[in-house]
Amino acid sequence: MGQIIDQFGNHLAQLTPTEKQVLYYIDQHLTEAKDLSLTEIAKVNNVSTTTIVRMSHKLGLEGFSELKYRLKSSDDQQRLLNNHPVESYKKSFIQAFETIQLDELDRLSEKVAKASRVIVVGVGLSKMMAEYFSKLLMQTNKQTHYTYESHMIDLLPNMVKPDDLVFFISTSGETKTLIHAAEKLSFMVVDTAAITNSSDSTLGRMVKTNLSMTVGKVKFGGYDITARSTLMLLIDLLFESYLKKNVNS
Repeated sequence: MGQIIDQFGNHLAQLTPTEKQVLYYIDQHLTEAKDLSLTEIAKVNNVSTTTIVRMSHKLGLEGFSELKYRLKSSDDQQRLLNNHPVESYKKSFIQAFETIQLDELDRLSEKVAKASRVIVVGVGLSKMMAEYFSKLLMQTNKQTHYTYESHMIDLLPNMVKPDDLVFFISTSGETKTLIHAAEKLSFMVVDTAAITNSSDSTLGRMVKTNLSMTVGKVKFGGYDITARSTLMLLIDLLFESYLKKNVNS
């Protein structure tokens, strides 16, 4: 399957045969399709414009304009994959850095400084980053610990205190275990934060402060090669900001 089908694969079952026909056409003719208007795509596929708009909504998009944006982004991503990995990462990181919200970085570093205890939570590949962040904070004698076991994450509501800061680390911001825990904590008097690769993830919306670099999901040869190193960069930036506030205080 192509990158568009991969991107919207979870929605295929909701599409009618005609809507699937349009989506497969776009997937197989991405370079041309990204420059076609709604009317032109409808004409090529011998369908109505309403069919394409309805398909866009079923894909979880606001409409055809958002679909066009996704097509252009996917085409740019494919050109990056065709480049040398160093060039691809360089361009992706430059774009990602421009999405960092500096106000969130400053606000979060202050919260880390004020918290009596920082609890860092991460599962899967993010587990190592949770451990890394917690050990950075331990160097400054900040009371910190990290957890990655599901049964311990489920017990978080019983463990936290009002002056704690619970930190979730997730690449996608869509990890169900973390979202479930954050939802429980949202009903308690406790501060929560997240570091993610998406400013509009479910987890990011669930916590009180979300620090992110917007990084597009990248697949190659069927493998997810989306950069995780951006999370490490955010952790380093946050730790340095926190450290400078402590030194200057």
